[in-house]
Amino acid sequence: MTQFRFLAAITLGSLAIAATAYAAPPYAPSAQGRADATCRAQTVMPNSASWELCLSHVTRAYEWGEPSLAKQLAKAASNARESCLDEGHDVASSGFRACVDHEMDARSQLMILGDDQSGENVARAE
Repeated sequence: MTQFRFLAAITLGSLAIAATAYAAPPYAPSAQGRADATCRAQTVMPNSASWELCLSHVTRAYEWGEPSLAKQLAKAASNARESCLDEGHDVASSGFRACVDHEMDARSQLMILGDDQSGENVARAE
């Protein structure tokens, strides 16, 4: 009889552990983890001048619950890198980093302005 109680206790304990694991929410990667993958998908790699900028902009977009904006920003980081290379900047120079920073800011502002649904001309100077 003691052996039966022992097996019953083991079985109930196993069921309790399994039920807890089943009831736990599925793993969701962090905003930064998603941003890392999104930037890499756009060929923006770690240790590059555009990496930190891509990671910070894209992470913020994921934190705001804007996955499509996150993907656009990662693409903008990739395009900014190419644009600065086309301008003749050396990848190792501070001018390249400044160029990428400027390009990322300009491109992200254009994306945000492009989402304006108010109907007002936001480019008109007053």
